[in-house]
Amino acid sequence: MRFHKRSTTPSYFSRRDQIRLFRLVAALGVIFLGMLFASREENWYWLTGRPADDPARQQAQDTPRDIDFSVREEPALKPDEFRSEPVPEIEVPAQVIARLETGEFDVRVDPRLLNSVSDSTLGIRDHESNSLYYLLAKAAAIPQNVLEQSAEPAPPFVVVMNESPEYRGTLMTVKGQLKRLKPVPVEENQYGVNSLYEGWFFSKDSGTHPWRVLCTQLPQEIPTGNDLQEMPSVQITGYYFKKTGYPSAAGKLQTAPLLVARQIRWFPPSDTPAPSSSGAVKYIVSLFLVISVALGFLIWRFIVSDQKFARSRTAKLMQRPDMSMDSLKDIETVDINDVLKQMGQQNQDPPAGSDHSDKQK
Repeated sequence: MRFHKRSTTPSYFSRRDQIRLFRLVAALGVIFLGMLFASREENWYWLTGRPADDPARQQAQDTPRDIDFSVREEPALKPDEFRSEPVPEIEVPAQVIARLETGEFDVRVDPRLLNSVSDSTLGIRDHESNSLYYLLAKAAAIPQNVLEQSAEPAPPFVVVMNESPEYRGTLMTVKGQLKRLKPVPVEENQYGVNSLYEGWFFSKDSGTHPWRVLCTQLPQEIPTGNDLQEMPSVQITGYYFKKTGYPSAAGKLQTAPLLVARQIRWFPPSDTPAPSSSGAVKYIVSLFLVISVALGFLIWRFIVSDQKFARSRTAKLMQRPDMSMDSLKDIETVDINDVLKQMGQQNQDPPAGSDHSDKQK
C-alpha cells in the first residue's frame, strides 16, 4: 500500500519550467537590491526624521541665519587722546600647568582668562597677545591624542560665527581642506613659544569662508604654501579664540573663526585605496550579473535545442498517432451479434469425416 504519489523529476528543457526559473532569479535580484536600499539609514529618514546630531539637519536649521562678516573699525585717535584696553577678569597665569596633582592632563581653560578678547577686530590686539600665547603653550604641553579625545565636534560654522563669545576657550575638532599653510613671526612671550604656523582651511559647512588656525608644530612632509592646489585633508583640534578680521583676496575686510592648536593632523593620500563597503557591493553586483548572463545563455540554448529537436526525425517518430474520429472512418467494423451466430453454427456442425467413420462400424 502506498500513501504517497511517486514524484517525477521535472523537465528543465520545458519552456514553462525555464520561464519559472528565470522569474525566480529575477525575484532574487529584486530582493537583493531591496536589501541594499534598506541597509542605508538615510533612506529611512522620511519615516523617522534625521537624528538631532546629524550635520545636514543642523546645517538646514542654521542656513537661514545671516552671518556678520564685517570688521569693526575704531575711529583714529586724536592728538593727546588715548584708548583704554580691556583687562581680563583674572590675571593670565605666568606659567602653564598642564597636569593635575593626580597626574592627569588638564585641558580646561577658565573662560575668565579670555573675557577681554574682542571679536570682529583686525588681527590680534596687544592686550590679547598674552592670552593667545598662553593657549598656544597649554596646547603644546598636552599630547595630541589627549586633546583629540577630550574635544567635542565643532558646532556648525554659522553657529560659531553668530555666537562667538559662548564658545571662547572651548576645545573643539574641525575637519576640512587646507588651502594655505606658512610660518609666521613669533612675538616675544613668557611661555617659551618659539615657532608659530598659520593655516587657512575650509570645512564642509563653511562654503567659501575659511577657518584660521595657529599652531606650534607641523606633521612631517605636510604641504606648505600660500595656495595649495591639492588642498590636503586635515583635522584641527584646538581652542576657539575669537572671530578675527583679515583682508580677503578681493580687498575687503572679513572675519573668520580662529583656533589655537598644538598641531595639524594631516591625512596624506594613500597609493592603495582603502577597502570600503561600496567595493564589496560592486563585486556582488558583478557576480549577480555574470550569473544572470550565464542563466540567460543556458535558457537560450535550451530553446534552440528544443526547436532543433522538434524538426528532427526522432521527434516525428515519437509523435502520438492521430486519435481523432475522422481517422476511424476507414476502419472496418464488426457486429458482435454476427460474430456470436457464426460461433454457434460452428459448434453445431459435425467435424468433417465423422459420418464415414460411423458407417464402417
